[in-house]
Amino acid sequence: MSTGEKPLLDAAIRSLELNGWDASQINEILADAHASRSSLYHFYGSREGLLAAATAERYRRLLLQEDTALVTEASDCETTEELLAFVAQQLVRTVTDPASIKARQSRVAIGADALIHEELREDVAQKQQLFLDVIAEIIRAGQQKGIIRQELNAMAYAAWMHGSLLGRTLTEAVFQDTASWLEIAIEAVVAPLRPR
Repeated sequence: MSTGEKPLLDAAIRSLELNGWDASQINEILADAHASRSSLYHFYGSREGLLAAATAERYRRLLLQEDTALVTEASDCETTEELLAFVAQQLVRTVTDPASIKARQSRVAIGADALIHEELREDVAQKQQLFLDVIAEIIRAGQQKGIIRQELNAMAYAAWMHGSLLGRTLTEAVFQDTASWLEIAIEAVVAPLRPR
């Protein structure tokens, strides 16, 4: 990324976070970045190109906020019960930690934008795939150790689990009893992992 491109991208990200896609104004973004309209067209081709690139970068940054040490911690689990406890602990963290809640809300908003704006779909899908790959890697590591169900499709589980967490984002405002939700969710998340 060139030196002129980064300030423009960062300004577009700030605008998206404050205003959303439809209310983000190019003149404001250019002023914030101290950039010219010609640099917008040179680097991104159009307003939509800039906003698509900024949304994809914003999503990438959100995914990078996830603690990569979690993969190492999961791989240190040697028994089924240790891995199930780890998964339950991560579920609790994801729905109770304020930073995780905010990250989930942002990912849902970006996903909604990707449904509406075709130019975003591929970039957001590629970033999402990387996130699912990490979850699936944890499952496969447990399968290789023989501590979780061997026939479980790791990617299907990763997609289902992540979808459940993003779905929680949509229901938090109307069902605020997180403890009761977690009681059901923990059982649902660990049940497919248990060896049969």
